[in-house]
Amino acid sequence: MSQFPHINLPLKSKLTFTANPVNVVPLPNGEILMNFASQPLITKLNANLEIVWEKIMQGQNANYVSSKLSASSDGRLIAIAGMVDMRILDAEGAKVLHTVEHGSWGWFLGAACYFARNNKTIWYVLPGDENEIDELQVMDAATFKVITSYPLLESQQHAYTFHATPNNDIILLEASAGQEESILMQLQLNNNVISLTELTQCDDVIMGNFAPSGKEFVMAPHYEGPLEIYSFPEIARVAEQDQAAIFDGSKDFPAAEPDNINYSVFFVDDNNILVVSQFGRLLLLDRKNLRCKAEVMPEGIEFTAYNLDGNPTDNPDYIFDYSSNIINVMIVHEKLLLTTGDGQLRSYDLPV
Repeated sequence: MSQFPHINLPLKSKLTFTANPVNVVPLPNGEILMNFASQPLITKLNANLEIVWEKIMQGQNANYVSSKLSASSDGRLIAIAGMVDMRILDAEGAKVLHTVEHGSWGWFLGAACYFARNNKTIWYVLPGDENEIDELQVMDAATFKVITSYPLLESQQHAYTFHATPNNDIILLEASAGQEESILMQLQLNNNVISLTELTQCDDVIMGNFAPSGKEFVMAPHYEGPLEIYSFPEIARVAEQDQAAIFDGSKDFPAAEPDNINYSVFFVDDNNILVVSQFGRLLLLDRKNLRCKAEVMPEGIEFTAYNLDGNPTDNPDYIFDYSSNIINVMIVHEKLLLTTGDGQLRSYDLPV
């Protein structure tokens, strides 16, 4: 008998694609944009996950898997950041309005573009050449002219992720170097000058999201460290919880390898945090004590037990670990969205 009660989530809707979705981008009116691994395709879905249109991207290179999709909050512009260029497209994905060409990013590196909340500027990162460091640039969203730039980190060592904050004038930029390190920086644009502050208190933890109140954000451990919560705008650590305490008493998945946090944590509301585990489980934590209050069980999600050699097994004496068919977990437009290994996008109500 498990210590954790179960919250069963009925499936609301799903779509199956011929390739795995790699970016899911919110648009106005509950719509979303998606692109896919190994396919030069953008798909727009309505709020019911019905296809509105599909477009083949113009001039896409063969290494499409590295392309990163983003869009302005008004839905007027789409950005595709690829290995060798960054392109701005119109709202229908039919016309390339501007292109910035650059040297090639290495595998698993690069950055999606970021549209400022007021949709007046576009932020993006260019890879440095052999003897130069990576560069942050800010572009005018109306004229596509570069306003300013800022030197970042050593060339071709990091993947960058922009994060909006409750303050429209503050952006967070996360730089991760595989399993080596994770760095969080605070960005502001004042009088067309970028100010950058490295948030060393957030070293080697991975950004989750902000609570709806805007007063806190949650971060996942990079390795065996604790889940951490920081205040905003002070960015001071206000709470933490060891992983052993989060998983304490879980009996549904007995295995030689203990379960742990798999880099992803989210505020669902101000009182609940969702943790994605290495086994592919979804655990709901109480914000007050950061202990697990329930395990979320989305309809259609299945688990496979594996032995030490990585082969499926039904023998409980040889179970080393588990894996579900979940690939990515997202909270978009007040819905829980899951992508799965068989190319599905699945939608559920939030578990609170």
